[in-house]
Amino acid sequence: MEEAEAAREVARLYPAIYRRFKASKRPIAAGLTARMHAVLGHLQAAGPLTLSELAEHLQLSKAATTELVNRVEERGLVGRIRDERDRRRVFVWVTDEGRAAFAAATPRVLEDDLLARAVRQMTSQEREGLVTGLRALLRGEDPGEDEP
Repeated sequence: MEEAEAAREVARLYPAIYRRFKASKRPIAAGLTARMHAVLGHLQAAGPLTLSELAEHLQLSKAATTELVNRVEERGLVGRIRDERDRRRVFVWVTDEGRAAFAAATPRVLEDDLLARAVRQMTSQEREGLVTGLRALLRGEDPGEDEP
């Protein structure tokens, strides 16, 4: 396949792949959506974050992140605390209830996740080729940036 043809095919496939596999807003467990689960997961892994930092982690706008955090906070799964040194900064952190909800929902997320299901259906060779190709695509985008 020539470079131009490959680029056109990637451009054609990317929107469909994104739509099919993006985090869903549908409940996965006890009113917890995949996006809420992602919030809890990021906060557990990274520790308390500001809304701006969390928005960057989730690749969402600050407004969308604020709305999402508000919904998670209403359920008692996260809390907010002001920075003692800079009272303007507010950190979001996971509550004990949030940790429990995340742990309870994780097996369901992994089971129901469309991307995980699709990857499970691929052969080992197909999975390796996909990952290798995606890494190469990212390297080609900005050679100076580290690969995720």
